[in-house]
Parts: sequence; structure tokens; C-alpha cells
Amino acid sequence: MTLHRRVTLLAACLVCSAPAAAAEVTGYAVLTSDYVFRGVTYSDSHAALQAGIDVTLQSGVYAGVWASTVDIYSGLTGRDREVDYYAGYSYDLDDAWTIGINGVAHSFPGTDGPIDYDYAELSAVVNFRDRAWLEYSYSPDIFHTSRHTHNVEIYGEWPLSTTLLVGAGAGYYDVAELAGAGYAYWQLGIMRPFRHCALDLRLHGTERAVPIVSSPERSRSRLVLSLQVPFPIAGN
Repeated sequence: MTLHRRVTLLAACLVCSAPAAAAEVTGYAVLTSDYVFRGVTYSDSHAALQAGIDVTLQSGVYAGVWASTVDIYSGLTGRDREVDYYAGYSYDLDDAWTIGINGVAHSFPGTDGPIDYDYAELSAVVNFRDRAWLEYSYSPDIFHTSRHTHNVEIYGEWPLSTTLLVGAGAGYYDVAELAGAGYAYWQLGIMRPFRHCALDLRLHGTERAVPIVSSPERSRSRLVLSLQVPFPIAGN
């Protein structure tokens, strides 16, 4: 699971917090006006429906599956859904700092055309008081091309009041081996948790479009509104 997806899930789960358990299983659904990944739309600026299940053990091990509708078409291929499988481990160094590692298998079932867009990514994360995150991600074989990619992202959240959170982050996606160049991206958002859901309004932007990964239309700045609904399944 990418940094922003896990951060927004954790923030949304604030509305259904509960005593610690040996294992906690949480489901969640998201209706978003645009599915944006590292500053680039994956739903052609259209609404997307997303859902997932997250299993967290008291030991710090977690795993889950996440899915979304997708709308990406080019002259050669088309993708209309994404399913990601992830697992990881987080360790508390002290009361303030947590480190972790995780792996994500990104898959696009039913992809039309000759290109296989499935790929795996490994990440290392440093977290400060569940308020600031630094993540490095590496893919050894993006789109089965034997090309490497690197991504570095920093993200922070701060409470504006008892009911509002503001978040901001930036990153750099190095896809030079695949596309000849990388690009920087950023986000700025505000979240309002409610008792059984959360609303997230977020502005995304990128430095530029790069071939294969994006286009000028898909990488332009965009404002995204999301409704997140977490629901405990077990352990709460």
C-alpha cells in the first residue's frame, strides 16, 4: 500500500478507534471524484470506487488487499481496474518514532493489449508520532521491462481543531530508466472525520508529464473530493 493510501486509511479510522486487540481487521470503502496516484490521474479525471481490507496484528505485521476502478487508455492498451496486495511490518523505536517495511503487488486484471502493467514495489517508511512520514520505494522491474524505478515521498498531517486535519506532502518519482525522465509531485489536503466516515478535499499537482507514465492532461493539477467509510470487521 502506498504512503498516501495508508495515511488516509489511518486518519479515517480515527472515527472508529477502539481498544487494542491481538488482531484487528478493518474494511473500508472510498468514493472519490478522481483516483490520483503520485500526482497523476488513474481514472481519467472521473469518479472512482475503491475498497479494501486491512489486517493488523499487535506484533506490527499487517497485510491487506485494495482495489479501485481505473480508466487508463492509450493506443495500445486499456486498464479499467486495479487490485493491489500488500504486506508489511512496523516497529516502534520509542514513543515517537516508528520504522517499517512493506511490499505491494500492483495488478491490473483484464488489461487489454500487449503490455503487462503488473509490477511489485518495496518500501521503507519512517513515521514520527503518526504525524509525519518519509517513504522510499523501489521497483526492480516496472511493467516487466527490466527497468528500475525509485520514489521518495514525505507527508505530514496536523490538527487544525478537534475535527479538522490538514495534510501536505511532496515526492519525486524517478522513472528515468523507463521514460527518460522523472517528475516531482505534491499534494495539499484537509480532512474532516465524522462518527462513521470522513471527508477529504485534496489538491494534487505535478512538475511535468513524462512519457509512458503520464500525459499533459493526466498530470495537470486537480482538486479531489473523497468520502471514506471505514468499518471494523474483527478485533474491535
